Amino acid sequence: MALFWLTLVLSVIGIHAGGEFSVLHSPKSLRFSGSSKTLESLLKEVFSASLGLSVEENSDWNGLSVVDPFDTPEAVVEVYVDGVSSLGNAAGLKAKTYPLIVDEYEPDTYDSVAHRIKQHFTNGGNKLVNIRLSEPDDLIAYSKVFGDIAPPKVGKQLLQHLKYDSYEEDYQFLFELETLKAITNKINSGAISADNIVDCYNFRFTSLHALSDLHGPNSLQTKEAKKLLGEAIQALSNAFIKAYDGKVLVTAVTTDIAHTRRAVREAPDDAPVSEMNPADDNYTADYAAIFNIILWFGVVFAFTLIAIVYAIMDMDPGRDSIIYRMTSTRMKKDN
Repeated sequence: MALFWLTLVLSVIGIHAGGEFSVLHSPKSLRFSGSSKTLESLLKEVFSASLGLSVEENSDWNGLSVVDPFDTPEAVVEVYVDGVSSLGNAAGLKAKTYPLIVDEYEPDTYDSVAHRIKQHFTNGGNKLVNIRLSEPDDLIAYSKVFGDIAPPKVGKQLLQHLKYDSYEEDYQFLFELETLKAITNKINSGAISADNIVDCYNFRFTSLHALSDLHGPNSLQTKEAKKLLGEAIQALSNAFIKAYDGKVLVTAVTTDIAHTRRAVREAPDDAPVSEMNPADDNYTADYAAIFNIILWFGVVFAFTLIAIVYAIMDMDPGRDSIIYRMTSTRMKKDN
């Protein structure tokens, strides 16, 4: 029962988790305007529409206009920063930013866009890249795209407040940062070039929220980390713009869903450890949908059952009373 209520609270809070969707660069064939909120679950539709692919879900969001459907970008790039709702002014990013409503525990943006690209371009040849910057093995997996990248070395940066040799959180952040810089250097060296084939890139940055939790969201360390990350993302954007001659959509997504999960997990201090789900971070993309389907089906089924019971209790048998006549003790036999 404790696990049920924990899951219910997590679902409700997760729906209200916040973030930002930032457009660092878009070609002339696309126009991003306004400042209205958008759902994270709709980003795959935004990317698909930008690439000229079919979309599966209509939206009232009017932030994107496809000006020229015959000159769509050749690639879409997403830098996903997990655990913070915004990089803020400290990052110094030159971007068009929209408030983001985080309605998915584990977004399937990349998987959906990559799947649609494969369906549309059956001959293959598309660069479909999904790299977790904290995982060195991911660099090896995509060596055919970027070439061999040496393991990043932490310690050469000129830092004012971060101490990589004192805090594991600082070290992990700087490791992911150096990995992102290494990829940028490879792109600048000519590892990627325009080939008139649609590509999709996703880079996931996960260590900033742990650093922010350790030092505080308004600390000098967190501000320095956001500034360094903003500079790295801007450099990555510039590298992709050069590689694709401007025909690329470069975006950054920040979301505080990791903080929301942690806050809910730490709330019920009196709950036994055995009742907590040890894998509560391993949500699938369909978790929220399945949970809501089961929840509301159960509610509707319960009220329907109650209504049926009351209807039967008040039912007038009328002329169809053979049951009562056959069970009567005064039943007579017709001659």
